[in-house]
Amino acid sequence: MSPTGLLMTLIVAATLHAHPAIGIVADAAGNIYYSDNVHVWRISPDGNRSIVVANVHTHELWLDSAGNLYGEHLWYEGERTNRWGHRVWKRSPTGEIVDFIAARQGFREDYGDFSFVRCNDGWFYWMAREGPATVLKRARPGAPAAVFVQLGRMRPGWLGITPACDLIFADRGVVHRVSQRRVTALHTRPLGNIMGLWADQANNVYAAAPERRQVVRISSNGAVSIAATSPEPWRPSGGLVTSGGDLWLLEFDPANHQRARRLSSRSGR
Repeated sequence: MSPTGLLMTLIVAATLHAHPAIGIVADAAGNIYYSDNVHVWRISPDGNRSIVVANVHTHELWLDSAGNLYGEHLWYEGERTNRWGHRVWKRSPTGEIVDFIAARQGFREDYGDFSFVRCNDGWFYWMAREGPATVLKRARPGAPAAVFVQLGRMRPGWLGITPACDLIFADRGVVHRVSQRRVTALHTRPLGNIMGLWADQANNVYAAAPERRQVVRISSNGAVSIAATSPEPWRPSGGLVTSGGDLWLLEFDPANHQRARRLSSRSGR
């Protein structure tokens, strides 16, 4: 490998390992699960915090209707081999952990077999990595893939999904919603870099804007407001709104430590 190629590989390795996780989910019992790129943690309703999946470099999480938790583990073997690897794991409600997709070399580029962006009707969505920006969807692994929406010159970051199964994404700081294959910008003024995106049952969309240290809330009528501000040195990367209306934030600091923080719906945020 040329010196330039080696340098680029090391830059990519450092960037991916330093990339904060956005994965935070809640189960029906009120447990919160989140990734800090080292372990996956659970915070129980009484506030007890414990590791439930150890030693996994996971950026995203997904919980299915049966309470099974899914995540990816991504690793770099180092300069000696200069190889990457990944696997997708599954944790049952009883704590059993198995590989859902077995370990294999390289980055995970084929999201057609599994995606963390899933609707409650079973469909899952991912971005095609070749050609014009296109979101694909599939009913289940092995089923035919279909084009969900063509995005043309847009360059979406993380994808999110609402309880109504509308897709949400940000392009150059503007959050968009895809409903019935129609793409709509939810506001006009760019918000800067956007990481995690999520929605609540009232159809409000939330965007983690780490450069601003803010979580921005966009209401169904397009009104933009600040839902939360992270105190220094913390910045938001993801979040969720519980069925009871509490806002949970996933935050990171300059050393890429991560924490989950709850803002009660009764505190006025």
